[in-house]
Amino acid sequence: MKTLCVVIACLVLTVAVKSRCLAQAEDAPAFDDFRVAVWRGRVAALNLNSHPLARKFRTASREQIKEEGVNFAGHYTLVSVGCGTGCSISGMVDSRTGKAYFPKEFIGWTIIVGDYDPPDGEEQWTFRADSRLLRAIGRPNIGRPSEERYGASGIYYYEWSKNRLRLVKSIPVGSYPKADPPVRR
Repeated sequence: MKTLCVVIACLVLTVAVKSRCLAQAEDAPAFDDFRVAVWRGRVAALNLNSHPLARKFRTASREQIKEEGVNFAGHYTLVSVGCGTGCSISGMVDSRTGKAYFPKEFIGWTIIVGDYDPPDGEEQWTFRADSRLLRAIGRPNIGRPSEERYGASGIYYYEWSKNRLRLVKSIPVGSYPKADPPVRR
């Protein structure tokens, strides 16, 4: 009898967790809700003076701009450079002007979220050329890059609008549910 109760409790818990995950997936923002026209013009050269990181990561950024072309929000190329195990620095380069943007959240983004096991085919970054929506799995930087201070682990949905990221929604996943505490000096 005791074993039967344990089995039933495990089944109920499994159904509850699966239902919560499905409900969160249904509530997730849709790329089609953030549609934009895709620019088909000539891609501008990277403006090295537009941001200090544009100059620092010029080789990797130029290669990605050339290989990818417009791949995000209508006229941007999302570029990314590794900065350590599970860490990246990502930015957007405007294909019309060459101006680079490196949002604070993506300077030191970490994919380390603990015990989250993503479904097959799920990527750390999901974005489209015809949408301003960007979906990222991990932990955003919430402090200065040198602090290595991160927010809670999750699936984050950002809208790229007026050359800034706007958090649309976050869904907690993984075993780091809280943000890192501030660094005391």
